[in-house]
Amino acid sequence: MLWKEIHHKLLNDVRAGHYSAGEKIPTEAELARRFNVNRHTVRRALSLLRDEGFVFSKRGAGVFVTGKNATYRIGKRTRFSQNISSDGVPSRQVTSVETRHATYLEAGKLALKTSDMVHVAEGLGYLENTPIMHSVSQFPAGRCDGILTYLQTNPSKTDAFAALGIADYLRKETEVTAVTATAMMANMLSCAVGAPLLRVNSVNILVDGTPIEYGTTHFIGDRMVLSVHNE
Repeated sequence: MLWKEIHHKLLNDVRAGHYSAGEKIPTEAELARRFNVNRHTVRRALSLLRDEGFVFSKRGAGVFVTGKNATYRIGKRTRFSQNISSDGVPSRQVTSVETRHATYLEAGKLALKTSDMVHVAEGLGYLENTPIMHSVSQFPAGRCDGILTYLQTNPSKTDAFAALGIADYLRKETEVTAVTATAMMANMLSCAVGAPLLRVNSVNILVDGTPIEYGTTHFIGDRMVLSVHNE
């Protein structure tokens, strides 16, 4: 069938690197002109590519090439740049910071009262300049005073903790849930609305057991493999 031939040609283009990870491919109209077919035929070819995980749609923006899969290792010492395994170079960006009162959930996870303050840092993680995760971290203000200043200069939490005199920290708790991308999350992660996400809630502690971070991270499900290790 003609649409399958178009699918095969576009798949070869992606695999050959004609379109890099995160790059927008030509529109349906442009592809229809290229292959001298109607847009419905192109749409069927793109639909199969999407189902296979090679491309994803972003409403109002077009169709983009999916990034390479990566493996994220979850263990006693979980660090983004150190624990991600892939052919690309991971990076992080802090997108917003604030200081506010702890919610009931945050207070419970961080051994605080709801009247206590927390420092909050929101950010994105990238692989080959393609977003693969969105994270929100809450730090007890009394134990991590000044951490937001460090994170705005350098997004590495490990370096920020070290600057505060915290040489080591451990993962106490990890909870993984499958969810789907909301419109807001899809916009931040450049994925389709309803795309599968892996939501990871976690608690990090000092070696003496004192909680220093409660975080929620959303990984794009078809770009990440979570590998849990008992160390």
